[in-house]
Amino acid sequence: MDLALPRGVDDVEPDRYALHSRVRSAFEEVARLYNFQLMEPASLEHLGVLRAKSGEAVDKEIYAFKDKGGRNIGLRFDLTVGITRYVCSRRGLRLPVKLAASGGIWRYDEPQYGRYRWSHQWDLEVFGPPSVEIDAEVLDACSAMLSRLGLSEATIKIGDRRVVEGFIRRRVGITDEAQLVDLMRALDKVEKKTVAELTSEYVGKGFDPEQVREVLGFGRIRGRPDEVISKVSELGQDATKDLRVLADMLDSRGVRNVEYNMSIVRGIDYYTGIVFEAADNRNPRLGSLFGGGRYDALPKMFGRPDLSATGAAGGVERMALSIAAQTRTAGLLVYIAVAGEGFGGYASKVRRALIDAGVPCETSFQDRQLSKQLEDASRIGATWAVIIGEREAKAGSVTLRDMKGRTEETMPLEDAVKRISRA
Repeated sequence: MDLALPRGVDDVEPDRYALHSRVRSAFEEVARLYNFQLMEPASLEHLGVLRAKSGEAVDKEIYAFKDKGGRNIGLRFDLTVGITRYVCSRRGLRLPVKLAASGGIWRYDEPQYGRYRWSHQWDLEVFGPPSVEIDAEVLDACSAMLSRLGLSEATIKIGDRRVVEGFIRRRVGITDEAQLVDLMRALDKVEKKTVAELTSEYVGKGFDPEQVREVLGFGRIRGRPDEVISKVSELGQDATKDLRVLADMLDSRGVRNVEYNMSIVRGIDYYTGIVFEAADNRNPRLGSLFGGGRYDALPKMFGRPDLSATGAAGGVERMALSIAAQTRTAGLLVYIAVAGEGFGGYASKVRRALIDAGVPCETSFQDRQLSKQLEDASRIGATWAVIIGEREAKAGSVTLRDMKGRTEETMPLEDAVKRISRA
């Protein structure tokens, strides 16, 4: 039997699972603090829902099939579509609706570093009236997520599709909708291809070389919000009001790790306004840690033109890879070592006391020399070793060994639990 997994899929082994748990815990804490309500959209959708914007072309990028009843269905490729479908189908929800979700997604991508065919995503979405304050709320929550994971050096790059669209229409002279969208996609590729490569590609599509150079030049406008707004305004673009308001709101909220960047347009066509993505400057190979923006077009496709929506989605695997490179303190873990035979009952009592206090514990499941048990404690990175022998069992005490400082002290079990819990 071939035990290999399908291409692009991998088991989440314990070390990686621990990192994923850190990301999910940070996400759930941020959701709680910003009052997003946690939910999870269905894993399976009717294919028509998944095709809402891109049509049948999306079938090549997702897992789509007929079920046993002959119905066309597909596995979710993100969480945004399912959450939007859920909100649009429930007209009785009181606005604004703030929802958060995390879970697995499936995309038939070419597997590469930080990108898998089965991966995990976190998602924050707000539905309600169009509001720059909602955009700021989502960005603020995303920045808090970076901070909780020790990724404060990551940069959140912010653009506005309306500003870019206005430049292409007025300065470049492109009014055809399909050509306009195509040129915007050129901006979305500037981190992956050179100017020469993009110029050659788009000249091959029928664009004038000067048109391509103008658009790519506009995409090079980036920096502090005030500097970027000034440069864009000098080029005759007057759709900068939301960017100005957003800059003031983020500043008042203490969100400092931002860059305004006119090459940020995001690849999905249903974005309609402010868009953003975050990059780990120490590991640019990872691509975006998260991305999102205003996407009023999707609720409209689902029959809710009255709804505006802003959201952000991040890759759990990518964030896990990012935090894995950091130097960090190992988590609290206690190893219970038993010296001699006949003290298993007391050892179980000690372990129960520690677990009830919320302390992770490990112990040997076979009779072994104390020295071997302490080697195990060191190998697994235990913070403390709780040693139990005849003397400790009779006195209701333990010998507490600091595995880093190599110091020991005998004390009542209750005192040991308190000391470990405070560590």
